Amino acid sequence: MNEQTENNALSIADAETRSFELMQRQAKMLSSSTLVPKDFLGNVANCAIAINVAKRTRLDPLMVAQNLAIIHGRPSWSATALIGMINSCGRYSPLRFVFDNEDEPTSCYAVATDKESGQDLKGEKITLTMAKAEGWSTKNGSKWLTMPGQMLRYRAASFWSRAYASDLSLGFYTQDEVKDFAEPARNVTPISPIKAIEKPIEKEIVPEPEVIEAEIVVPCADSVTVPDKEKVKPERKLTLQELIDNAED
Repeated sequence: MNEQTENNALSIADAETRSFELMQRQAKMLSSSTLVPKDFLGNVANCAIAINVAKRTRLDPLMVAQNLAIIHGRPSWSATALIGMINSCGRYSPLRFVFDNEDEPTSCYAVATDKESGQDLKGEKITLTMAKAEGWSTKNGSKWLTMPGQMLRYRAASFWSRAYASDLSLGFYTQDEVKDFAEPARNVTPISPIKAIEKPIEKEIVPEPEVIEAEIVVPCADSVTVPDKEKVKPERKLTLQELIDNAED
């Protein structure tokens, strides 16, 4: 019994390995084709995911790759492909879109008939007021401003598919929806610290000492007092006797 269980496990593992290797070869071939969009061109991993989605939805891998876009890291269908998947599945009648006004529509909802029960399946009503409140029509370059009727159809079909046929779309949103309300990828690049601006060192200005010119006082001749011993005696004339005495010496 244990040997049989082990053999069964080995057979399952071997089958899974061969299936994985086959998917890798298919993904490599698909990634080298110029018919696939840029998200899949040269990207074997993304092509392998597209093949996996094709198996789960029973669609052609090339059709999936051409209509599945990666936006903000989320796989999303084109609205036209989603409507085609619903209409061709055979479980429902083709989607019908009901407008409040055919010429200038402001609201729309999708409806289809379940072929098994005969019941009409009505989707959520989408309005331009809702689009404005949700911020879908207020973005730059929004198609809600230029082609509101078509955008109402696309959004009504997407809401209908998630309500009644989420197995067909695997619960994926449409590309327009992801662009409207998905958060863009955040920039996680670390910001380099801002260097502190070095303040120039201010030199302390030391005031130069004030030069005060000394007043030079020149004394007057009359004010000079000379001691008696230093007083110069006036020269006197020698007498005749003194001249004779000096001569004899």
